[in-house]
Amino acid sequence: IRDAIYRGREDFVYRISVSEQPFITKMFPLGGCAGSPAIVTISGWNLPGERVTLDTRAGRGHIRETAWRKGSLLANRLPYAVDTLPECAEAETNDTTQTAQNIALPVILNGRIGHAGDIDVFAFHARTGERVVAEVRARRLFSPLDSLVRLTDASGRVLAWNDDFEDKGMGLDTHHADSYISTNLPATGMYFIHVADSQHHGGDAYAYRLRISPPRPGFELRMAPSSINAAAGRAVPISVFAMRKDGFDGGIDIVLTNAPDGFTLSGARIPPGRDSVRMTLMAPGGATSGVTRLELEGCARIGSETVSAPVVPAEDMMQAFAYRHLVPSEQLLVCVTRGGRPGGPPIEVASAMPVRIPVGGAASVQLKAPRAPLPRGLQFELSDPPKGVALSNVVTATGAASFMLLVETNTVPAGYADNLIVEAFYDGDARRPGARPQRQRQRTPASILPAIPIEIIRRQ
Repeated sequence: IRDAIYRGREDFVYRISVSEQPFITKMFPLGGCAGSPAIVTISGWNLPGERVTLDTRAGRGHIRETAWRKGSLLANRLPYAVDTLPECAEAETNDTTQTAQNIALPVILNGRIGHAGDIDVFAFHARTGERVVAEVRARRLFSPLDSLVRLTDASGRVLAWNDDFEDKGMGLDTHHADSYISTNLPATGMYFIHVADSQHHGGDAYAYRLRISPPRPGFELRMAPSSINAAAGRAVPISVFAMRKDGFDGGIDIVLTNAPDGFTLSGARIPPGRDSVRMTLMAPGGATSGVTRLELEGCARIGSETVSAPVVPAEDMMQAFAYRHLVPSEQLLVCVTRGGRPGGPPIEVASAMPVRIPVGGAASVQLKAPRAPLPRGLQFELSDPPKGVALSNVVTATGAASFMLLVETNTVPAGYADNLIVEAFYDGDARRPGARPQRQRQRTPASILPAIPIEIIRRQ
């Protein structure tokens, strides 16, 4: 046992089990159709049976897990996929365009690259301008296949191909070995999808699920962090990530579901075309100390339908100073606290939102503190703003404040939308009249404002 790139450290810990426990090494097929019976064959070590029934009931997620169990014996868990499209088994021999397997779209094909150098070819008819998506799920379902997919026309001309396609929703994966292509077809006629292993390997374990269909726009959502400490009545920044599917680029609204009264989200929208945005979560001012489980959901309009998806809590992790991973957690926990270091009074944004800022210009943001006067010396600063966006001209008064948001020319384009996170702090000892001056100025955090949605517009 060693680290793949020969590193070592005291926190590189592991557990290894050595026993005669059952262990599954391969499964076929790698999923089934929602609502239809699905029995798969398994093989491995110490398995008294060769078949497992999959749970394909509707409404339980696209990627699920199964394991063989008998009494106290439990084998390792394997993922499988459940979809609503018609399913079909690959039929050999289909190694060339002359012997290609004819299919009707849309379809999910369950197949294997059965031996080294094997190529599976599927033929379908399409019309001019139709958009076709071909997506392999293999490595994401623990198959060793490193897929390579090509789309050709009847003359053999390659119209599109892909080896590796990154799926940011796959946790700790570093080798995104599954393939994905999406392209418009140039003319009416026959087309061919070729599936192979890019390393020229093959065998019974090299299974795959191949979706060939028109685009199915959609999205998955993650948020980080998955555990939050929140002072009652104070905003806490969170990040929400969108994994967009098959060309969907619309806006996504984020909502709290079944949350205790008083919990609120600010800036709760991922703008069109954006893959992530920061927003703020606030616990009610009267909340008691304790741990609360929250759930979030994203909703978007896709065509004539409203589509929703859960926001899966995750941790944003870095590996080897190169790879970033959104590692899913089981639940989102918020620990509400009271007391501790006192800050300033809760501050609200009084301006209409989103705040529209002209390119090369500025816009004013008005604030209010409805419960208490704002202390003297309160300052404001942007947290990780987009390049070219700045905050200036802070003015404070009793119970109110304001500042200007500026956008430099040629930094962010008109139409750009985002949320700004603004931190309030005390600079030096301004909050303590009569205090002795410090040799070194201190900066004391006060609070974080609710997220401020902005939109960059053309200058009039």
